[in-house]
Amino acid sequence: MLGTDLPEWRKRHRLTQDGLRMELGIGSRQTIITWEKSADPLPRMVELALLALEHLPEKRKVDGFRYATPDYPEQRARPTF
Repeated sequence: MLGTDLPEWRKRHRLTQDGLRMELGIGSRQTIITWEKSADPLPRMVELALLALEHLPEKRKVDGFRYATPDYPEQRARPTF
């Protein structure tokens, strides 16, 4: 998948840039923005993580524009790397 395909993938799976950042455990939304602007293929590990999000919906923390976990503000304040 190319980086330029990522916005369409996100919208199809009802994820915002911030929601995708949280799902992937990335510390900065800027990383998602950089991937989306790039015409290069996404890193293989990112593609695999996207496949997992697509095929294992019960493991998702974010559903659409609503956050499934009640402690969302805490998660957003504490990025993981």
